[in-house]
Amino acid sequence: MNQRSFEELLEGLTTAVVWIRGDETIGYMNIAAGELFQTSTSRIVGTPWRAILPGLVPDLHKADEQKLTIHEYAVQLPDCSKVRVSCTLSPYEVNHKSGWLMEIFNTERHHRIVEEDERWHQYEAGNLLVRTLAHEVKNPLAGILGATQLLQKRHAPDDKDQAFLDIIAKEVGRLKNLVDRMLGPKQTAEKEPHNIHELIRYVLQIIEGEKPANVYIKLDYDPSIPEVSIDFEAMVQAILNLLKNAIQAMEKHGGLITIKTRVERKFTLGTRTFPLVAVISITDEGEGIPDEVFDSIFYPMVSSKKEGSGLGLPVAQNVLRQHGGLIVAESEPGRTVFNVYLPLNT
Repeated sequence: MNQRSFEELLEGLTTAVVWIRGDETIGYMNIAAGELFQTSTSRIVGTPWRAILPGLVPDLHKADEQKLTIHEYAVQLPDCSKVRVSCTLSPYEVNHKSGWLMEIFNTERHHRIVEEDERWHQYEAGNLLVRTLAHEVKNPLAGILGATQLLQKRHAPDDKDQAFLDIIAKEVGRLKNLVDRMLGPKQTAEKEPHNIHELIRYVLQIIEGEKPANVYIKLDYDPSIPEVSIDFEAMVQAILNLLKNAIQAMEKHGGLITIKTRVERKFTLGTRTFPLVAVISITDEGEGIPDEVFDSIFYPMVSSKKEGSGLGLPVAQNVLRQHGGLIVAESEPGRTVFNVYLPLNT
């Protein structure tokens, strides 16, 4: 097999492969590596290998005698996101020139599937608990409201007791709305094809009056995303909840909220792998989610805000679950991202 055939074979691999020359500059990178590092071969060949993998190993010559494997290394990408990888490093000659061969395995997907599965089960348990509680609360509320309405009919409009009865009726109505939010949208809602950018535009119109002057919104759309079959009203509520959270996170200092849409290919949600998945990413520059509550943010009644009800994220997650999708969060001070994944019908 000639050199060209070897290169064609490497280009067809899904594993990222990088060859490092003896002077520790990059001599070759296959297509999979270019996709992983979000760059092209022409831009990266000839640059020091540490430009893409800083701090991976202190000295490449440690791999001269035996193969080295580095696990759980985080690659910093140009778009500021991080991807976890495992790297295998071994000495390798190309055209009689010594160097090192690096095989890079993206483990992010594996970690995400494991974490997603764990959170999926946690969410199901929490959701079952809150729905049971909500049903139990709803019955006595209906009784209280009915009794209050009977008493209201027995008292004249100007009766001093009428004001107290109005308060009771109003508070019962408020609690009923709270319980309805806990139960989430009905699963029987009809879904119709919609453009997700029209969905976002509609939500932005709703939020415009609440957005502080020091909070700005940047849109980064992929216009090629096809229509998605959704319950429009329910999805509006889900995106609205996420956007409100982002705004509230920046109330003190202001900043930029970036709403980005993209398509992921061969993406796993739960136990199914979809050919195409639409992704709506909402990124804020707020204070971040405290570590002590991060793993529980999709549980009902869990909130990092003093006046938060702890229902916004669980309701949003419930909406996505009913669409076969999922919300995944990542957070650090100054950067919090909520990624909304929606399967595309192809």
